[in-house]
Amino acid sequence: MEMRKLEIAKRASMKLLAQAMWYREHCGGSFVSTLMETIFDDLDALCQTPTIGRVYTIKGKHDYRSFVSRRKCIIKYWYTGKSLYVVDFVFTNVNH
Repeated sequence: MEMRKLEIAKRASMKLLAQAMWYREHCGGSFVSTLMETIFDDLDALCQTPTIGRVYTIKGKHDYRSFVSRRKCIIKYWYTGKSLYVVDFVFTNVNH
């Protein structure tokens, strides 16, 4: 089976960038690198096995799921056979 294509909504992308910028300023670059590597490793796993996330709502024909990325971030998404659509990143320790 071909791997799903990753699609990240602009709003979600902006939230991830804002959080990374805050961490860079307050925690340093190595912390940001580790955080981003962890999130993208988890996104890769979700592209391969999207059913590991928990269904939190159903809208139309999509089951919206959430997955906790190492207790730092909740990834909210839905998927098809060809793509995984990230709709939000919810950071568990909001610092800004």
